[in-house]
Amino acid sequence: MSISRRTLVRAGVLAIGALTLAACNDSSTSPLNVTPDQLQAIGESVATELEGGAAQLTAQDVINTNGGAPTFSRVPRSTATMFRGLSLSRTAGAADVAQCGVASQNPPVDSDGDMIPDNWSLTFALPACHFADQTNSYDVTGVLHITDTQPGTAGLALNFGLDNFKLSFSGINGSGYVSRDGSGSVTASSSGLSQTQDWTEVAVLTGVASASVDINWTATFAAAQGQSITAGHSLPDGTYQPNGSVGFRQGNRVASFSVTTIDPLQYSANCAAGIAQGTSMTPFSAGRVRVAVSSQQGSGYADVTYSSCNSATVVLVSQ
Repeated sequence: MSISRRTLVRAGVLAIGALTLAACNDSSTSPLNVTPDQLQAIGESVATELEGGAAQLTAQDVINTNGGAPTFSRVPRSTATMFRGLSLSRTAGAADVAQCGVASQNPPVDSDGDMIPDNWSLTFALPACHFADQTNSYDVTGVLHITDTQPGTAGLALNFGLDNFKLSFSGINGSGYVSRDGSGSVTASSSGLSQTQDWTEVAVLTGVASASVDINWTATFAAAQGQSITAGHSLPDGTYQPNGSVGFRQGNRVASFSVTTIDPLQYSANCAAGIAQGTSMTPFSAGRVRVAVSSQQGSGYADVTYSSCNSATVVLVSQ
């Protein structure tokens, strides 16, 4: 079966992106062959994940992005050509999803005034988080939580996570769900911020064997010379360096993708501000990350390159 992503807008980018690996062969026992087009698609999915990671270095960014939960936002460009038949609209926009959640405290308790809640959660439940248009319906459930690791001392360290966060959909062209569970954390030192991410995404779609993705990586952020990171304020210019892995599984079929920074990603405060204004696509003005695959049928890699606040350019280097 093939699935259209023309109007399916980021509902667990890596999980659904990984289904491109199975779209041409639904057998859960045959070897997994990652084609150049599929590696390109996974590279773009990883790029989206990296951009999300950079937007989860502060508590306010975590809240604004729902902790990286499956939402309705942009998807990798090349994957649209790999899918046919399933179409989801923008009826349930990101703002709608955020507004249907119920906060544990309003406003959040923040003992030390560093803009990191002591212990706060946002719960998504039905019927408030049910959305529908003429042909499709969507249900959002789960919990986003965020805590201050040192609630009595102002700082930048935080923990956050998603518990059983699921975006379910049903319509005339198909049904299914994507989910994300896991956690992230940020610690601070004299050299900047350190971030860890440990997520599991699952995608289940009509007519396609379910797939899961494990996302594990670390990243560092260092402010540019002469600038500083201040609690409660937007990040300054700096460098973002992610490294880690993405593991795909469908039945007995597996593939592992390594994510390695080749040239540090140049985080631009102006680029980041421009995303909300519609003048930027990403927060990065330069940098390059390599996505390499090792599967049962071979290996290869693609380079994800950023320039001038534009979307990442993914180039297949070797297959």
